[in-house]
Amino acid sequence: MPGFIGRRLCPHLVFVKPNYTKYREVSEDFKAVLKRYDLKLESCGLDEANLDLTEFLIDNNLDNHLGRIFVATQIREQIFNSIRMTASCGVACNRMLAKICSELNKPNG
Repeated sequence: MPGFIGRRLCPHLVFVKPNYTKYREVSEDFKAVLKRYDLKLESCGLDEANLDLTEFLIDNNLDNHLGRIFVATQIREQIFNSIRMTASCGVACNRMLAKICSELNKPNG
């Protein structure tokens, strides 16, 4: 949300100066979790990435509806255990649908 909208909705909003060094460090830990599933992940900034889980799902006999749900849940849990932050995860047949799915139940869906 843009800051000016946040300020309008919450007049007492306090803006905290970001710590970019820490943010980059946490981002590397975040991506380390994701690389367990796809070494060729596509990074979309410090806190977002696209993965192709096809190989992982097939290699681990998880290429079915429940398997995809299991892997998405596992990724989110591993991110939380690693960096103590929630994550949203969308699994779909293409990048656009996965992005739409990742928006559901944010910030932890």
